[in-house]
Amino acid sequence: MLFPLTSLVAEHRELGLVVAVALGFGFGFVLERAGFGRSTKLAAQFYFYDMTVFKVMFGAIVTTMVGLAVFSGLGLADLKAIQESGASETFVWPMLVGGLLLGAGFIVSGYCPGTSLVAASSGNIDGMVAFGGVMVGTLVFDWIFPWVHDFHMSGALGQVFLHDLLGIPQAVMAAGVTVMALSLFLGADKVEAMLARKPPAPADGETAVAPTVRDALRPRRLVFAILLGVAVLGLGTLALPATPPASPSRARVAWIAAPTLAQRLLDQPWQVRVLDLRDAKACEEQRVPGSECTPLATLDKLGLATAPADRELVLVAGDALKKAPAAARAFPGRVWLLQGGFPAWKAFALDKPPAAPDASDAKALNAWKFQVAVNSAVTGAKPAPPPAASGSPAGAAPKKKKKGGCS
Repeated sequence: MLFPLTSLVAEHRELGLVVAVALGFGFGFVLERAGFGRSTKLAAQFYFYDMTVFKVMFGAIVTTMVGLAVFSGLGLADLKAIQESGASETFVWPMLVGGLLLGAGFIVSGYCPGTSLVAASSGNIDGMVAFGGVMVGTLVFDWIFPWVHDFHMSGALGQVFLHDLLGIPQAVMAAGVTVMALSLFLGADKVEAMLARKPPAPADGETAVAPTVRDALRPRRLVFAILLGVAVLGLGTLALPATPPASPSRARVAWIAAPTLAQRLLDQPWQVRVLDLRDAKACEEQRVPGSECTPLATLDKLGLATAPADRELVLVAGDALKKAPAAARAFPGRVWLLQGGFPAWKAFALDKPPAAPDASDAKALNAWKFQVAVNSAVTGAKPAPPPAASGSPAGAAPKKKKKGGCS
């Protein structure tokens, strides 16, 4: 790939943070210049007399979608990897209720969470109030989460993509959505023409100058032509020969101990993908940080045979696995099986660490310190004090040397 996902998160993660900040400022600037820092502009879409928000956001989505489809077809980007790393899992019922609540808050305040930040940064008081409401709502949800946990996890479908449900290639889906978007843009123009507010009458001595139809249509036709052209290019990539995936190697399946996994998660989390094969309830209660709750019965739905091999796969079971499942063995990259399963991780990272070893054994002492640090990071428990050096009583303060003179 020309621009792999790890190019700004692995050894270049500092550069990735700089790029993220620059993109954030650029995105906020564009939103503010498009008028998204004013509640009247945003709320107007709900009354159908100004559809700028719909056109800008939908246009950005379509542009990104067809661009990724073309890059993926040309082998310059891994669309499947981008989908799996960027898309959240689907929870039908909480997402429906959350969408309704977000829409209601949007039309009442005139802002969504992102645009409230833009408005607040622009000095708009209503934007500051809206952002304060977002923060208060977040704290309230965190407080009531134990009571709504079951509903929050209901209707789980995993990662679901529309092209998979319809059984069509990604490029065909991108072209279809592009045609739909262009049709909706034309429809939005018609609605705006019917419901738009009339401009104020010109003052005395002024002459109202209305733009000609040709001037209004010229940029729109150019944008439509570009989007359709890129969509057709995406369809054309379907005719390119597909590169067959590398045949999986059975020798790439090995065992990994809990301390080694903890070290990998601390040093290079972007190179490890952890799948928890236990049932969903047990996984939600306790799991390895960053792991995906993937019950064994649903493992074949992840499409591991065609998944990118840039991240190693770690399987965590309720007990020690004797061998990797067939779906995992089809993965083209390295596959690790956690020795001792989740009980081994629990004993290492979640349970209270054992007593400190003798300070004379440097290797054992370093391993103990690492276990204590991992336990403190995962559980939030206060780390145990290091053992006293041999020959000194525990807790004894070193004696100060007597000094003369003014020192």
